[in-house]
Amino acid sequence: MDENIVQRLCHMLGSCEADTRSSALRSLSKLFRQCKGQADELSMLKVCKALYYMIWMTDKPVKVRQIAVTVLELYKGFNSRANKILFFTCMFRSISMEWASLDKNRVDKMLLFVRIAVAALLELLNDENWNIDALRDFENIVVDKLGVFNKRSLGFAFQFLQTFMDEMKENIEDLSSKNELKKLDERAYLHLMAPFLWLGSTLDNKQLLNTLSMYVLKRVATLPGVPHHGVARALERLSGNKHIKSYGRKVLMQALKECGNTTKLDDAVEKEVEAVISHIEAKMQAQLSQPSHEAATSDGQDAMMDTDDAIPESRSEKSVKVELNADNSEEASMAPELVDVSEELKNGMYEPNMEDHDCEDYINLADVLASNPKNARLGKHLREISTLNAMRKYLIATGQTNDKLMKRLNRPRMQRQFALLSLHNIRRLRLIRKFKCARKLHRIMTITESAANMPTRRRSIDIAKALHNIKHAKPGHSIVRKRNRKPNETKHVVFNLKNNQVATIPKKKKSTLTMPMWY
Repeated sequence: MDENIVQRLCHMLGSCEADTRSSALRSLSKLFRQCKGQADELSMLKVCKALYYMIWMTDKPVKVRQIAVTVLELYKGFNSRANKILFFTCMFRSISMEWASLDKNRVDKMLLFVRIAVAALLELLNDENWNIDALRDFENIVVDKLGVFNKRSLGFAFQFLQTFMDEMKENIEDLSSKNELKKLDERAYLHLMAPFLWLGSTLDNKQLLNTLSMYVLKRVATLPGVPHHGVARALERLSGNKHIKSYGRKVLMQALKECGNTTKLDDAVEKEVEAVISHIEAKMQAQLSQPSHEAATSDGQDAMMDTDDAIPESRSEKSVKVELNADNSEEASMAPELVDVSEELKNGMYEPNMEDHDCEDYINLADVLASNPKNARLGKHLREISTLNAMRKYLIATGQTNDKLMKRLNRPRMQRQFALLSLHNIRRLRLIRKFKCARKLHRIMTITESAANMPTRRRSIDIAKALHNIKHAKPGHSIVRKRNRKPNETKHVVFNLKNNQVATIPKKKKSTLTMPMWY
């Protein structure tokens, strides 16, 4: 598929005009029919996300159902099974990625869309004659960590489990009435239930396990005309596996009771059951043998110090906000190297002189906030930075040497994180009543020599000088100050972040006048 065509169709599918979306949907169907080779996964993800937002933009329940059916029948335009499976894989991933952004006005239409997607996927398996290879592709779709059972879209997983057996039963009855139902033998049904057996053996969420048991496993024997003895034998084998957690074994045992007594199976079915159980146990062993997060790091202290590795990928956007300056060069850091002042601290004679450094030194306000040491309102990353800051001060005060640790703490990146912690501590002092733009303190960035010649509107603020003025500068007269102020009236100090100035202005009184709604 051509990338330019795909990009244009994606823009059209997300249009506000219904006619534009319908035209793009027809063009996309034609594009799928013309696709001869293997489709690109990235292009397919883009298309599926655009189709998701087409459903998002569609109003009226009847129209939503019609569009959802048309969207999910697009897979029939592909000739190869690999492209059809890729379509459903990317569609489920798109739904999973966007599930967290659903609001109450669109939840119902997305729940309907998931139900129709499950029915379309089962129809695809029937068109493939319930082939074992197709059923293995179905297993990969279900157990995909970026798809249905993503930890960030549990609602999607609940809806998938609750609708699977219902749609399976409806499909069997509908296709049987049309004489289009392909034979679903015991081996195929066993492979169809294999991903759910795997989920029952490995899931940690009790709510998901209860839903899986209630809506899928306990209803294994309720499908008309489908032999279930192979699935019952697999449940019997798994319920006695000691590697499965007790609650999971209990769920499997309850499902086995609903299936009834197991009968003697054919040798071919027994071999298939053994193969499925071996496959599930091998995956469980591989999952158990994976090192934990703590054991994966060779040096726990180094892993905690290195902020590049400590911040997970899912918080990459937050890391941009956390850093005060994204430049990693040494010149961009305003923080100096740490100086050992342990002797002065022991003697109680250490007093940092701001005038000697011309307000260019780094200021740490942790001592100012000693009365409120709790970090409960800080984020996870800033709590880690606060811990590192306390560790750094402890090492300096006690005179202990840890060259590797101090080298990491002296990095410009870490110094900027400490500066950000100080700014958040300032915000916790509730300075909104005293300082202008106090809510924008987190936007303060360091200023470099190269940026000194930049226009004032683009120039960043010098943190050290700003904080020094907040603590020590004497408020000057404001242009808007109250001329006839009473001697005992409280002054209201305002700090101008743009010019690093402090001034006093009168407090603005809130109006008690309330306007009527019809004004």
